[in-house]
Amino acid sequence: MIVKSLLLILAVNVAQLTSAYAVSAPETLAHRLSASPLVNVVQDASKWPVKPSQAALIAQQANPGSIVLGVKLLPSGQYAVTLKTGGSVQKVLVDATSGSLG
Repeated sequence: MIVKSLLLILAVNVAQLTSAYAVSAPETLAHRLSASPLVNVVQDASKWPVKPSQAALIAQQANPGSIVLGVKLLPSGQYAVTLKTGGSVQKVLVDATSGSLG
């Protein structure tokens, strides 16, 4: 009985984790990244028109199937978005003013 209860608890926790990281809409991704420890803002991002979550979404849309590993605002006014696609990791630069890829 105890083992059955523990398995049920484990199954519920796995289901919650799976749903917590499933992204069904861009707004969901932006919301999750804004509260995520993956976003590392070195300077005040509020003065820039493009927010970290938007930069992550722009980089991810330019690289379909990628997973955002992190976002960092650089002193140059660009976001360095770290993406994982398949087995490779890459950095994509997104302009914090225009949102263009650089």
